[in-house]
Amino acid sequence: MRTFGKRVSIIAAITVLASLAVGGTAGALARGTTSVDLEPATIDVVVNTLGLTPAAITPGQLSGLEASFPIVGNAKDGVIKHVGGLSLSDGETTLKLTQYFIDTNVGQLTAVASVDGVRVGRIPLLDVTLIAPAAGCAASADLALSADAAAALDAIFDLPVEPEDLTGADFGTACVAPR
Repeated sequence: MRTFGKRVSIIAAITVLASLAVGGTAGALARGTTSVDLEPATIDVVVNTLGLTPAAITPGQLSGLEASFPIVGNAKDGVIKHVGGLSLSDGETTLKLTQYFIDTNVGQLTAVASVDGVRVGRIPLLDVTLIAPAAGCAASADLALSADAAAALDAIFDLPVEPEDLTGADFGTACVAPR
């Protein structure tokens, strides 16, 4: 009976550790959340004109026109780090954008990009313009697609529009709500 109890305890400990390693780490380390109210017109272009399907990469979430990402670590030197992300797919190619860093010093959100599982590197994704904080937000910002991101999207998906047409597209408004 004593051996059985030890086995159950060991299995329970392994289960807890495994859940932390797989998905619970963000919850254990989360220092708040950044949520983004996505711009409907831009999302319409992404889905209907460009033919790309967005999806959340856990622990990030995407529900309708709102995306959210856990804040991790301490905001050092004006850089707010996140886990999770978003992917874009045209059915053949998938671009994953994860590990968002908002650098308030330079007004830019960068992400680690990978294409079909091959890491490309950290890219400037969105230009960040701080605005008056909305209720419940420590900081708020307008987000616009960077020129580098527009060029990368075109290179990856061979888009039916010119990158210049996408540069500066209103991506949405972010609400940074640390705990």
